[in-house]
Amino acid sequence: MKIQDVLQLFQEQSISLVAGANGLDNIVESVNIMDSPDIENWAKAGDLILTTAYTIKDNPLLQEQLLKQLKACGCAGLGIKTKRFLPEIPQKMLDIANYLDFPILELPLHLSLSEIMNPIISNIVNRQSVLLQRSNEIYKSMTTVAMSGDGLPAIINCLGKITQCPVACYDVNGMLINHWLPANIPGQDTNILVSLKKLLLCPQPTSSFSDKNSYVQSITVGSHSYLKMSGKILSSNEIFGYITILQRSSAFSDINLVAIEHACTVATLEFLKQKAVTESHKLYSRDILEYLLFSDLSQPNSSEIIDTSKLTQAKVYKCLIIEPDTAENEYTLPTLSVRLYEITQQIIAARYSLSLVSERAGKIIVLLASINNFNQENEMYEKLQQSFANINPLRKVSIGIGTPELDIRAVRQSFHNALACLKLGRLLKGPGNTTHPYDIAGYSILLADKETTHILTQLYNPIIDKLEKSDQNQGTEFLKTLEKYLEFDKSLAATAKELYVHRNTLANRLERIADISGLDLENREQLFCLRLALRRRKVLKE
Repeated sequence: MKIQDVLQLFQEQSISLVAGANGLDNIVESVNIMDSPDIENWAKAGDLILTTAYTIKDNPLLQEQLLKQLKACGCAGLGIKTKRFLPEIPQKMLDIANYLDFPILELPLHLSLSEIMNPIISNIVNRQSVLLQRSNEIYKSMTTVAMSGDGLPAIINCLGKITQCPVACYDVNGMLINHWLPANIPGQDTNILVSLKKLLLCPQPTSSFSDKNSYVQSITVGSHSYLKMSGKILSSNEIFGYITILQRSSAFSDINLVAIEHACTVATLEFLKQKAVTESHKLYSRDILEYLLFSDLSQPNSSEIIDTSKLTQAKVYKCLIIEPDTAENEYTLPTLSVRLYEITQQIIAARYSLSLVSERAGKIIVLLASINNFNQENEMYEKLQQSFANINPLRKVSIGIGTPELDIRAVRQSFHNALACLKLGRLLKGPGNTTHPYDIAGYSILLADKETTHILTQLYNPIIDKLEKSDQNQGTEFLKTLEKYLEFDKSLAATAKELYVHRNTLANRLERIADISGLDLENREQLFCLRLALRRRKVLKE
């Protein structure tokens, strides 16, 4: 119970708060009686100390030290019986108590200390009994949910129905996994519920979570005071995520904290189960893909492993390679790779159940396997990109798509094609894009046919060199302007928007480019060849 609950319990017995009003929420866990000035040797956190002040009545120094020592011990407050040995509580003690936010209760002369102590202890015991009974009910409910095998959504729904508070579960990066909202909150309008929902659905910075296993924070939503109560989902110091509820500050929070702790325990078992399943999938997928993509397929054991796998049920195959884009001297966080794998596995399995997902050297390797042709692929790739962006908006992810193959033993070629798409896609389209084989097919000719490319470079490298030299000497951006102009199919409006310049400025630049290079900007074949030369130059430079 709290100090304010003690005052409520004795509201008709003239017990009053005389100092330390900011400590009304201090938790009273037990009651102790002071019969010596060195009470700090026996006092403990949560004690409400009752005294007649006999041992300190004539010593102002002891009176001041007592308050500081009790505060340091974590005591809940001090009750002083006046009118017997201490006529009134000294002003100096009141000032110190107010400064320390340490409650002082003035006890009436007609009540003995035992008459004050016994009701408080009885109330604490009764509350503990109710808490224990309710805890047992919550434990049974959570255990039933865990045994049902319905997973994390069922756990969060159960916690929400028990507490009747908005509930959310976040992963280790603070990203929302699941949530539950009540239909309404008694005494609150719908706008408050909308605000609470927005608060829960937003990604939570991990700095907003305490180092403690469970903790309570005071927050304000609209003009109302709420408690944000959170617990960690962890096992052997490995944190899987957090569970948070939002409740009115006036509500009895002890039961809800117990509910959160039970929910975190059950959720931990669910995460451990998912981790075991994921590791099993990883090992299986890695082994099969190792044989398919990197081993000698002529070996008898390789054929046996492949022929007995579920992949043989499929009719068409395709490789994908997914990799986070990193700057120089930057590396991919292990937790990010794990989340990328989990999301990829979830999305791919939902669409193509025969497929395999593995992780190798920071790349997610996917072997799509389908009993029919691949349909609505682009929607799946968009969903992957969006899901990755939700994990870490600051880190882009590139995807390379391989060619479809009808023979499972030919997927190695699809894998190499996916690698080429990943590499060239970053060069040509920039990071954070999905690149298909048809996006880069034309560049294979540019890179392979030396005779054709010699003509191309012989004709257009001098033009490119002139523009580069002008840019270096005069600080212009003629080459970049020309590239964007060609990229946007000679659209003045689109190019000007991309370069953040006015259309007239762009038109003047194009006139200067034509003068310097001698290009005919109306000659389609010349511009087509120039664009090829620019792309080849860029690829070879990288």
